[in-house]
Amino acid sequence: MEHIANRHTPSVLTFPNLQIRINEQTVYHDNHPVPFTHHEFFTLLYMASHPSWVLSKEQIYEAVWKADPEHCGAAVANVVCSLRKKIGDGYIETIVGSGYRFVGVGE
Repeated sequence: MEHIANRHTPSVLTFPNLQIRINEQTVYHDNHPVPFTHHEFFTLLYMASHPSWVLSKEQIYEAVWKADPEHCGAAVANVVCSLRKKIGDGYIETIVGSGYRFVGVGE
């Protein structure tokens, strides 16, 4: 996942009520640290690094899991669901038939 954090990305991405601290690999929501798994953190980082882009589950899987996206199954959907539970629904939109988009506005 070093390639995601090293692409001219600042050390902290800030959105309303959400702060992604890249070097520390931590996320703060409403000024409180939120525990994330490896895949949750790097999925959120990947999406937040490409705000407003519609990313397919295959693109996310290939970037985060570093594996053949043909076998991604429900992995990305499960991680996105978990992210929504932890940070709220307002940050990630589902684009039916296409994938997901990080909008970064929160609730």
